[in-house]
Amino acid sequence: MNVDEFRKTIQLESIIQINDQDYKIDELVKFKFDDGSYYTKLYLKNGFVFADDDENNMFLLVEPIKTEFKPPYVKTLEFHGKKFNFLYSAHATAEETKGKQIFPQGNSEGFWDYMSEDGSYLSLGIDDQSKEKVDFYGKIIKPEQVSLKE
Repeated sequence: MNVDEFRKTIQLESIIQINDQDYKIDELVKFKFDDGSYYTKLYLKNGFVFADDDENNMFLLVEPIKTEFKPPYVKTLEFHGKKFNFLYSAHATAEETKGKQIFPQGNSEGFWDYMSEDGSYLSLGIDDQSKEKVDFYGKIIKPEQVSLKE
């Protein structure tokens, strides 16, 4: 399922299937980047977070972690024995939310994302309201690995 299809059909009641593993949704958030573009982030019942990347037609499946990294972030990081290269940084605001209030509407975050050669993903973030670090670690998910069940 490509990102465009995903965005058109995802509902709070949907079950996301990734590589034959089912995930239920606690909260669906539509974030607006400072440049006006959007992305969708799902907070899943098992603690994972699933997000779309329209520009690269891919998804991310990550979970919260604690890291020692602090801004200003460098171009290359070592984490879990892997080399991560900087991809981009961005800032976004929760424009629409459905479900639990894990990330409230109107709140915003800044993040700096990295990827390793094996597709592992590291996102280093800061919640603008609490000023707390919110870091995530996981992997890139290809569109053909994702489907939705109602």
